[in-house]
Amino acid sequence: MLEVHIHKSELDRLVGKLEQAPQVLAQARRQAHEAAASKLKEAVQREIGGSGRVRSWQEGYVGSGGGYAAARPLAETYAESRGKQMFSSHHDKPHPTYAVGYITNAINSGHKVRAGKLGFRSNPVHGKEFYQRAQDQAEQVAQEAANQIVQALTSHLGG
Repeated sequence: MLEVHIHKSELDRLVGKLEQAPQVLAQARRQAHEAAASKLKEAVQREIGGSGRVRSWQEGYVGSGGGYAAARPLAETYAESRGKQMFSSHHDKPHPTYAVGYITNAINSGHKVRAGKLGFRSNPVHGKEFYQRAQDQAEQVAQEAANQIVQALTSHLGG
C-alpha cells in the first residue's frame, strides 16, 4: 500500500517554530518601527530643508511597546531665543528659552507676530507645513516596515 505520512519530528519542529513566532514577530515589529522612525525623521528633515537648528531638533521615536513609529521634536529640549531682546526695557534679563517642540510647531503651523503694546499684527506668519508634506511619504515607509516584518516571520518559519 502507498501512503504519505509526516514524521513526528518534523511536525514537532514546525510546532516549535510556531510557538516562537510571537517573540519573533514582536522583535521584527520593533526593528521595523525603529527603521521606520529613522526614515520618517529623515523625511521631516528633508522637508524642513537647510542644515540648521530646527532640523537638529527632530528625532525618530518608537513607542515603548515597539508598536508605532513617529518623527517629532526632541522632548524636554529647550532653545534660547536668538531674536531681539524680548525685554526691551530690562536689558539685564536673559533671552527667554522655549521648548523646541513649541518652536517647531510655530514654524510648522504658523503663528502671529507680536508687535509690542499694539497686540498682534493682522498678518500672521504662514506655516511651512513640513510635517504634513513628510506625511505623504509615511505610506511608503509603512509598506516597507510591513514587508520587513513579513520577511522576518517568513525567514523564521522557513529556516
